[in-house]
Amino acid sequence: MRIVSICFRWSCYLLFGALALVALLMYLDALVFYPSFAYHFEFYQLYFVITLLLLPFFRLRHPRLFISDDQFVSLRQKALDQHHQDVASHYCGGRWDSSGVRVNPFEYTSPYTQSYDGATGLAYSLAKSFFMSLLFLLFAPLFYLGILIYQKIH
Repeated sequence: MRIVSICFRWSCYLLFGALALVALLMYLDALVFYPSFAYHFEFYQLYFVITLLLLPFFRLRHPRLFISDDQFVSLRQKALDQHHQDVASHYCGGRWDSSGVRVNPFEYTSPYTQSYDGATGLAYSLAKSFFMSLLFLLFAPLFYLGILIYQKIH
């Protein structure tokens, strides 16, 4: 099962790198889709193909460079968390009763806001992966050199 998982991730990384390569070739005007499909081969594009073949191995070896582990928190959720901290810090120690307490109607059933934090985090992770793949295609020797220097230092 582990081999199947690694092969699936390897093929996804290769596909994502191919998308980055297509974007790079379109930027360099070597690949045109409109008005008709045209591809103009240059010798330097072999460098991009070789780095595309190296990309999945590098991503399997160093996943932290390509995948975002940060939890994205929306501004609404940050404001609500700040409100909770303010309420907790200004509590004077009296009895809680319903006569003098103001209730936030949006918090009546849940202490979380309705937002797209999960979708935004996924979009950020995919965008980071795409741009890091694009940078790897352009500067693969620098990535390998940086990893070697980092490993020698640590």
